Amino acid sequence: ARNTNASSGDHGDHVAGTIFGAGNINPLAEGMAPGADLYYYRYPRNLNNVDADYQSNAVRITNSSYSNGCNAGYTAFTQQVDEDGLQNPKLLHVFSAGNDGASNCGYGAGAGWGNITGGHKIGKNVIATANVTAADQIAGSSSRGPAADGRLKPDVASVGTSVYSTIDPNTYGYKTGTSMAAPGVAGAAAQLFQAFVENQGSELDGGLLKAFMMNTADDLGNAGPDFIYGYGRINNLRAVRDIEDGNYITDSVTTSQRDSFLVSVPPNTAELRVMVYWTDPAGSINSARPLVNDLNATVVTSNGTVYQPWVLDPTPQVANLNAPAVR
Repeated sequence: ARNTNASSGDHGDHVAGTIFGAGNINPLAEGMAPGADLYYYRYPRNLNNVDADYQSNAVRITNSSYSNGCNAGYTAFTQQVDEDGLQNPKLLHVFSAGNDGASNCGYGAGAGWGNITGGHKIGKNVIATANVTAADQIAGSSSRGPAADGRLKPDVASVGTSVYSTIDPNTYGYKTGTSMAAPGVAGAAAQLFQAFVENQGSELDGGLLKAFMMNTADDLGNAGPDFIYGYGRINNLRAVRDIEDGNYITDSVTTSQRDSFLVSVPPNTAELRVMVYWTDPAGSINSARPLVNDLNATVVTSNGTVYQPWVLDPTPQVANLNAPAVR
């Protein structure tokens, strides 16, 4: 514990159980990463302790299921969490996207768009999680993107509807919200972190961990990424297989530099997914375009066909925001 007040309510108990619960009383309520260690903080001020705990206690994944404004823009808190990803390369922050899915938070497209609840959640180097049902349908309350500057949010989705987990006193109960979806992602990230260490012999960067989760997600809603589901509902089995097979490349480039890689695709492969991801330096507070590094990528097949990346239109109009991604 770090500078915490007495517990109030059972929201935190439920969130923690989804990540770490051992299922001692009821195995059906076992969390996603029951073997992980827990540090908890008073939100949001003492998230500053993460830097020290990263060094001294090997904290690698955080979860926060609280809000901090709505469509707040690139705030000082956003800047802080983005800096965390650069200063502590193995760290990944996971946040709830928010439960304001029907709200108008001033993005410009009316109610139902641009209502991610907090600057920290729209960070470039963090995950914001949407809430889906067990049938992979978006919950009406789940906050939608884009981020205030038009970037893709949420990043992924997870089941956050009728989640069974720990509550006081020493029992279990059901809760619903992106607060319940985010710890599912955080616990899943812990599984992938362990899988990478066991298979590759080293810790992976938080950016690579985030990329594994996005690129292996089950696509929901419109084809490709969208402002409702992000890249889709996480699929840890597919992500673990990519880790085991070594389906990733790490590299660095400098300004105006080009680089290329050869990817051998096995025969009868149904789908090839290629994602270029980088951990970006923190942007300026209140910046209309906080992106610092701007990388472009194309995929060229052996017969010369060129594929461009998927792009969404963040124009603050319903038709644009609801349109499928295009290349």
